[in-house]
Amino acid sequence: VAIKLISGAVLADSALDSFRRERQILAQLEHPNIARLLDGGSTDDGLLYLIMEYVDGQPLDQYIETHNASAEDILKLFLKISSAVSFAHRSLIVHRDLKPSDILVTVVQEVKLLDFGIAKVLNPDRDDTATVAVRLTPQFASPEQIRGEPISTASDVYSMGVLLFHSLTRGGRPYRVTSQAVPDILQAVLESEVPRPSTVAPTALQKRLRGDLDNITLKAMAKG
Repeated sequence: VAIKLISGAVLADSALDSFRRERQILAQLEHPNIARLLDGGSTDDGLLYLIMEYVDGQPLDQYIETHNASAEDILKLFLKISSAVSFAHRSLIVHRDLKPSDILVTVVQEVKLLDFGIAKVLNPDRDDTATVAVRLTPQFASPEQIRGEPISTASDVYSMGVLLFHSLTRGGRPYRVTSQAVPDILQAVLESEVPRPSTVAPTALQKRLRGDLDNITLKAMAKG
């Protein structure tokens, strides 16, 4: 197993029951492409910990690079990712922070999504749609997350679009920014139009991405 100590996450006694209830809900989220949350609790001084299924794999972007994955290989991986995300959404669970490091790929090309719904576990008394106090990754966060608006399953769909763009273009970014400063990235996500992946990808991949793959990616990243 993998044991995670949640740095700085301390709940008052009154919130521990809610934390346990949310933990049990996620422990029942059984899907072959979602790493199971097995158990969790708090230490004597109130520090939270989670016990997760251990996955021996590489983050999605590293796997694609080290294995020189083709577009077809990437799409096969995304079918599994999409199946896992869809399954969780049917259970009304949103990931809220999908990014390459949360998707591990094993040597046999099995996909495991990590930390599904953990944001809600750590904020059990907040509304399911709230974004307050929920961490996000600027490059992969949806516009509504950045604006602090209520989120839904559409927020995960947007992040999936960014992941697909990033993967098919071999590390390309959907927004052109002049710096890696967080405010610049957030402004680009809110205001810039997304280019077609085929115009960003290496020359050898451009023809393969034109058409359906361009359109699917842009549809997922539509700004509402």
